[in-house]
Amino acid sequence: MKAYQVEEDLAYATGKAKYLEGDPVEAGKVVRVTHMAGTFQNAAITEYVVLGYHNGHAYVELYKAKPAVAGDFVHWTGEVWLREGQYAYAYFADVADGELMRLRAEGRWE
Repeated sequence: MKAYQVEEDLAYATGKAKYLEGDPVEAGKVVRVTHMAGTFQNAAITEYVVLGYHNGHAYVELYKAKPAVAGDFVHWTGEVWLREGQYAYAYFADVADGELMRLRAEGRWE
């Protein structure tokens, strides 16, 4: 099986979506995601990061947590299968203008 990896970085701009999204899974493909991580520049220990996937109709939350140390990644480990059009995401409610948002996801193509 081939490894699946998402590495997305984007500077937030005021008024834009606070979601950072991976590429949708192509038609006829399936990926098993086993780890996701997200953070944003200057993330405080009081600010949440949400990790999950978009199922084609809605955002499905897998994990919501605060970083243990300011600026650290929030991690989710488990198993979720993504199919055509679905993708991993991270949501950053408290991100400020110009801060770098980061999403990482890993797994295997099935």
